[in-house]
Amino acid sequence: MNASAIPSCFRRDLSDGLQQQMFFWGRDVLRPTGNFLTAQGFVRSPSPGLKGTSCYRLPWQGGLVELYGSCAGWYGPEGGFTFYRARRRCYLWTSGTETPIPGQWQKELFESGTDRELHHAALPFLDWLIAYEHAVLARFGLAYRAENFRQYRKVPKAKQWVEPSAALQWFQCLRDSPGELRRPKQYAQAVHA
Repeated sequence: MNASAIPSCFRRDLSDGLQQQMFFWGRDVLRPTGNFLTAQGFVRSPSPGLKGTSCYRLPWQGGLVELYGSCAGWYGPEGGFTFYRARRRCYLWTSGTETPIPGQWQKELFESGTDRELHHAALPFLDWLIAYEHAVLARFGLAYRAENFRQYRKVPKAKQWVEPSAALQWFQCLRDSPGELRRPKQYAQAVHA
């Protein structure tokens, strides 16, 4: 794949999408019928950094998916990918031996990288995200994420991205055909067409 084939706006769009997804995953944790992240195999433990918060960890594709309230990513033996919520940015994670500790950010382990490097590092995380969202759809149907989206729009200062069905199409295209990627709003328009 040619690095120039990936639209440069994919970083901002991916960050906005993950900001919204993190809210959705928080709703999945709080389900009255049980925590859906743990039902999908995640192990919950206290955060090693910020007190009173949790870490959700899942072995995935030779590494780990880790979800916190402040960051989310995939971390493998060669490094990985992380989304840092406070900065609304995606980064390469350069350590192959440790994962981020919220509240104790090791700036030297975050790199911007090229578009191609970031896309490549994000692939295991995108694989998980897509598989997980399909599991949510299979278990709860379209109405559940649509309700999560309505709740998200009511959060003060939340930046509305696109509705969940269009978001899933966008994530899938980023995963499989980044050279054909369009802006997220175009996927939303296609859903309504």
